[in-house]
Amino acid sequence: MALYYDYRPSQIKYDNRSYFNKNIRSLSERQVRWVQEYLASNKSVSFSNIGATDRYQALINALAQHENFRELVDESYSKMLHSLIPEVHFKWVSDSLRAQIFALHILSSEYGYNFDQNSHDLMNELYYFFDDKNNKTYIDNKIILLNNIKKRWHVVFEKDNYSKWLAENNKEQIEWTRDYLRKDGRYNYLGRDTSLHEEIRSHILAALDIVDFPINDKEIESYVQSDHKERIIDKMKRAWSQQKYRDAGKTKKPYHLPLTKKTKARLEKMAQVQGLSETATLDILINRFYELDYVDVDGKDLY
Repeated sequence: MALYYDYRPSQIKYDNRSYFNKNIRSLSERQVRWVQEYLASNKSVSFSNIGATDRYQALINALAQHENFRELVDESYSKMLHSLIPEVHFKWVSDSLRAQIFALHILSSEYGYNFDQNSHDLMNELYYFFDDKNNKTYIDNKIILLNNIKKRWHVVFEKDNYSKWLAENNKEQIEWTRDYLRKDGRYNYLGRDTSLHEEIRSHILAALDIVDFPINDKEIESYVQSDHKERIIDKMKRAWSQQKYRDAGKTKKPYHLPLTKKTKARLEKMAQVQGLSETATLDILINRFYELDYVDVDGKDLY
């Protein structure tokens, strides 16, 4: 319920505070940042520190210095509606670090976006691109671009054959794969690292996502993983299987397995190429295909 004062200055102060609480405090931090930058660039509203921790109070303090602050707020709102992509269009990417990395890679490689590669808030880096006052693209075209990236991301996500393989709860496998991709020059392209295995896994999957992804609508419609990408994935999986075999240190029980001459010859050739014994090669092959087809995403047996 509104309060009323007999003393007019007190009433004005109360009304102004109520106005700011309703019209400024209700904004998202992203919206406050946009309004600040708009007013600073177009209305000569100065901010002592535009990057202040409490952007809300910084905006209120600056507006309070102007008698026409309500006009400034109204104009900012109007401009913001025609410039700022509604948050609903970012829902698909705001919930996924993996999708954020994918989107930033496209903006960097195809649109020359020089984002902060050491940032620990990649979602903000995406906002900066689409919200930047120097980005004069119409809002409809911004949404088209964002939706195009979304379509490309979803088709890669739906067609991948490595998410299931990289178990969420297998910390050893996640750390090994991160180190493997580092040596292969594919993991650390963002220059950002973390100790959280959930985030490490997202970085790994994102590093694989950007290998030969679709670049236009025609490729989106007919997308399948390229032979090049399949070879990269297969080589990584084989290396992991070999690593597990070397680390196992288990004593093998003698077991006679009759094979056809053709199969035996192939096994010998495979072992020679891999630099392993026939027993080790057979062990890797069996366990590799077992993990691909006979266990769920959590590593539990399906049958």
